[in-house]
Amino acid sequence: MLDPSRFFAYFTWVVMISLAIVLTSNRFLSFVADPGWPGLVTLLVFGFIYMNFCYAAIKRFIMKVPEPTNQHYLLGASIFLPPAIWINFVSEHTAGSEFILTAVLLLACGLGVYYGNRAGIRARYEYIQKLKEKQRKEA
Repeated sequence: MLDPSRFFAYFTWVVMISLAIVLTSNRFLSFVADPGWPGLVTLLVFGFIYMNFCYAAIKRFIMKVPEPTNQHYLLGASIFLPPAIWINFVSEHTAGSEFILTAVLLLACGLGVYYGNRAGIRARYEYIQKLKEKQRKEA
């Protein structure tokens, strides 16, 4: 592990925000069981929120990592697990649609991790170039 304290900080805030999202959206999960557009819109919004959250968290984490790492997969799993556990074991609002919600959540987190990692690598490259340019100007 490159920087355990930094990873722990990211891990804790990611889990807390992931739980906050699922707790605030819990009452809307009952719409997923509705056939037609209300269920589809609810699934899309739920997936879009988690995909953007994964993208932002992973991009931010990867941008300042000193060297390439695969820790972003652990962060993606820590975003996925709290709502998946909540949906499958705690929530009473899902009404038999646990599988589709978990599948959408898995797809959204997977896409967020993939594209967040790519964007983080680009941002890290730009960050390193700016640091090198700043050092050249100071020297």
